[in-house]
Order: sequence, then C-alpha cells, then structure tokens
Amino acid sequence: MLVGVLALSFAMTAAGGTAGAQGTVSGQGFGYPTGQLSTSSLGSGGSMAEFDPFSPLNPASVAMLAGWRRPSFFFQYDPEFRRVTAAGRSQNTTLTRFPVVAIGVPVGARGAVSLSASTLLDRTFSTTFTSETSIGGDVISATESIESRGSVADLRLAGGWGFTNAFRVGLAGHVLTGENRLVSGRTFADTSSFGNVADSSVIDFSGVAASAGVEVRPIRGVGIAASYRIGGTLRTERNDSTLTSAKAPDRLGVSLRIDRVAGAAFGVSYARNRWSKLDGLGSSEVRVSDGTDFALGAEVVGPRYGNNVILLRLGGRRRDLPFGVGSADVRETAFSGGIGAPLAGGRALFDLALQRASRTTIGGTGGGTDAASASERAWTLSIGFTVRP
Repeated sequence: MLVGVLALSFAMTAAGGTAGAQGTVSGQGFGYPTGQLSTSSLGSGGSMAEFDPFSPLNPASVAMLAGWRRPSFFFQYDPEFRRVTAAGRSQNTTLTRFPVVAIGVPVGARGAVSLSASTLLDRTFSTTFTSETSIGGDVISATESIESRGSVADLRLAGGWGFTNAFRVGLAGHVLTGENRLVSGRTFADTSSFGNVADSSVIDFSGVAASAGVEVRPIRGVGIAASYRIGGTLRTERNDSTLTSAKAPDRLGVSLRIDRVAGAAFGVSYARNRWSKLDGLGSSEVRVSDGTDFALGAEVVGPRYGNNVILLRLGGRRRDLPFGVGSADVRETAFSGGIGAPLAGGRALFDLALQRASRTTIGGTGGGTDAASASERAWTLSIGFTVRP
C-alpha cells in the first residue's frame, strides 16, 4: 500500500474533468506505451521490430509473409509484475495484457495483407491508501481506492509488396479506439456514522492514423527498414458526445539489421514519437512530451532439437515515456532475452521473452519526499504463438 503522499502526487485529471490517484509511474496521463512489439521483437529489445511482420510498426514487413505461402495467425500474452516505490513505501501490482493479435494472408507471390489489433496506450492500475478528512469538525480516517481499466487500441489494416527480395514497401490505415473506465471509492473507519462513497466514469476514444514503410537490402547481409506513422484526429467521448480532440501521435522509426555473421543477426534501431500531439486531449494537468527510443539487440542460432533449432535473443532499450509524474519526466531502461522454436513441423512457432524494466523520474522538483523521487521496477513475461495452418 502506498501512503497518501504517493497517491496524491500521482493525481491527474483526464478529459472531462475525471480525476484520480495512481499507484504507478509508467501509467500516467492516458497510459503506458507498450511499444507494440511482438514477443520475438521484445526478446531482442525491439531492435529489429521494423523487420517483424507481427510488430505492427512497419507495413513493409508484412510482405515477408508472402514467402510463407499460407495464412498465419499470431497471438501474444504479456503479464507484467510491477513494483512502485515512493516516500519509502512500495506497492506490488500484477497486470495482464494481450498487446498484439494479428492475421496475415499472402497475396500472390510477392504481397501480403495483415489485420492486427495492438495496444498503443495501456492505462490499467489500481491503488489504495489511507487518508484523513475533516467532517463537522471531526477528523475521520478513511481508506480510498482508485482503479482504472482501459486502453487505446490500434486496429491496423496493412499491405506490403516485395518488388524484389531486396526492396519492399507497405501502406497501412489505422483506427484508434478504446475506453478508460475509472472507479474510485472511499470507506470510512467509522461505518456507523458515515456511509461509504463510490463513483465511476467512462471515457471513449476514437481516431485515425496512416503509415508507410520501406525495407531495402543494399548489400548482402545488410538490411535497412524505416516507417512513418502520421496521426489524424483523436477524440475523447462520453455518451456519444465529444469532450476533447487532438491529434494522434506521429512516429518515425529506423532500424539497421546485419546478418553477415553465420547463424547470427544484429540490430539497432531509433524511433521518435511525437506524443506532444496529444496535448489538449486531456486537461492542463496532463503533461505530455515527445520521446526518443533507442534499442540494440541480437538473435543467434542456439541448440538443436531433432531437425529444428532454437533461436536465442538478447537486447536492451532506453526510451522516454510520454507522460510525466508531477514536474518530472519518466525514462525507461529495459533489458530482455528470449527464445524462439518451431513446433508441429514448422506449422507453428513458439516465442518466449522476459524483460526487466526500470522506470525512473528525471528532473522535477521536490527532492525525495514527493513524486519526483518515485521509481518503478517491472518484470514482463511475454508468450507468443504463431500458427500457419
């Protein structure tokens, strides 16, 4: 349980005036950006996600599915085990996410289309804390609880085409949708004199975006992939009435992949997210800033079992999160590893990844007694299945 100073310092006001206290560092504002990485990409730190057809970032990567010559289905499950520390107190939380689901279908010998649903921002948290309230001159103790369930989802229809084995392009349209359901309650210690209080609020999201991408291999064993997503209008709504509107965030991503060492691939990537385009979607208390994302990773051929091989992955990542804590920014540093193995004679693929993330506040004021000193540690276990019937 976090003390009241943590909960109050995490207070934010969303669109339409909905307010609540959060026991989280990464989930401020409209939520935590999952990165939209498949399990295999997460295992290598996200360094090769621009080349991954099941990480819905670069639509040009969808063209790779043409070589599979059959439809494919991908499903991912990512529980996160989080620990938040502030003002000398800590709180543990377990979150459940299904960040990416995708279907891919080959079109001819060189093209493919993919329909995916992924989590752009996840605002799932719960916290309880004690407080004291003055009522009629008496100071009354109470237990307050805040719970949020919701996300902004990215529904993407993408098409990719490979003009040659060394040149692929892709285009995609995105529909952004979802909801944020916030429930708060107060339970008084003196239940004989005071009744409990509960309140809830639901905000819906709707918006659009478009993206384009390219993948080239200028020389053997070297690949360059890049994508750009431009955001359209994004709205918050309640009971079919628009509350606020802004622009969905733009994203630019570039990745370099080197396969010149037998049995190994190395990747490095850079991305720039214009989260500040969300400014105005919430109230003035929601502070949002742009962020960069750097990643480095590798994938190597590991041990064999039968006629199959196990792929081993390792990576690291550092990025800026969009929503700050009070006057401080939040930065995430993560290290990950994973494996990949074919099943059922190659008609199914199993991926497993484990990520350790550290999320800390940068800058801000207040020293070690307020939100500017808060930190968050999290383990994420990612399990992905790909089926090619």
